[in-house]
Amino acid sequence: MRIRKVMFALFFMWASAGFTYWEWTPQTGRWINPKFAVKGTPQEQFEFAEQLRKDGYIQKSITEHQKLLKHYSVSDYASASCFALGEIYRESGDDRKSFDYYQRIVDNYPQSPLVFEAVKKQSAIAGKALGQRSLRFLGSRQKEKGDMLATVIESHPYADDSAAKALKLGRFYLEIKEYEKAMETFAMTADRYTNPEIVEEARFYVLKTDYSSIPEVSTDLKRHREVNAKIRNFLSVYPDSRYRDEVIEIHRRLAEKEAKKYFEIAVYYERAGKKDSAQYYYKIIHDNYPETEYGKISAGKISSAD
Repeated sequence: MRIRKVMFALFFMWASAGFTYWEWTPQTGRWINPKFAVKGTPQEQFEFAEQLRKDGYIQKSITEHQKLLKHYSVSDYASASCFALGEIYRESGDDRKSFDYYQRIVDNYPQSPLVFEAVKKQSAIAGKALGQRSLRFLGSRQKEKGDMLATVIESHPYADDSAAKALKLGRFYLEIKEYEKAMETFAMTADRYTNPEIVEEARFYVLKTDYSSIPEVSTDLKRHREVNAKIRNFLSVYPDSRYRDEVIEIHRRLAEKEAKKYFEIAVYYERAGKKDSAQYYYKIIHDNYPETEYGKISAGKISSAD
């Protein structure tokens, strides 16, 4: 009898200390914590969660939807709870959590009729994120915004607007100087889609990204030659391209950079008193880069030496 009294006292102290309480259920013959209890069917659980949401008890609604996902994860209502949670977080301004719950539908319930609507919602979230230019989104956070749109594209790569989204994504990566991601995106777009205008634009951005990724202080002329090869190929395939002027401008900038490197070598030899070596490099510049600033200077250097 004494032991029972002690146990009761301990239980009372534990319950009164702010811990959750338990209720005895004759139907199961067990103690059940109402906080973790779930309705008897997934439909009842879903309707209960949605009624809480309708009545304005948002946090409780979230909890009940999460219970459904835990206890009835393979039911037809699981995707509906994911969608509801996506909507709740979207309405509260938490786009990241909203996006992730929509993605759970795509990943875990691909046969759900809500898949296409979930991807549509994700697309809107990703588009909104890419349009933001807040100081809060820097570095890896900027890349994360692009990765959301990449997820949308991969979920439905052949949707009507996926090619346009892929180009938009590539341009975004290029803008934030994520050159590797940009190159992958443009190359994938050129290979995956068949629309001639899409392919042409993607190939143009491949060479533009390649050019943009060359460091200003780089002394590796191999990278320049690789981009020039892409330029020649592009202009041979698309001689009347709408990007022709931009491609030619990239070629001109490359020529200026290459001529500058050779010019610096020529000047070094000239200052060191090695006139023959200096003249050799001035002639290379004059012969190969005559239209550049350094080509014109080199022309004067050669004539003055003769």
